[in-house]
Amino acid sequence: MDSNDAVHVWHRAGNPTSTERLSNYAEALISECSIGAYRALNDAQEDRAILALFRVDQPQATIASLHQMPPLALSGYHQLLHDLAREGFGPGSGIHGETSRLRHPSETTLH
Repeated sequence: MDSNDAVHVWHRAGNPTSTERLSNYAEALISECSIGAYRALNDAQEDRAILALFRVDQPQATIASLHQMPPLALSGYHQLLHDLAREGFGPGSGIHGETSRLRHPSETTLH
């Protein structure tokens, strides 16, 4: 999946963000890890994916600063991942870990 595919998924999901901005998010996510078939992420993997997206808006962000943000402030970034998951896609190779945090859409209702 390339950045154009991700933008298409996000628009289809009803995301009102501009195409240019969504392209920036897609490119940031792809630079951290490829986007491919859905797979569950553990906490560290999800943090890295969210951090890649968050750095589009806050280039100097770190995992520590990410953890200091209120959950509501990060909800838009989570939504981007959830929208991909609903379509059967998500961050893939390049992120390593074991414990699942984000489940397949058929297993849970995504917020």
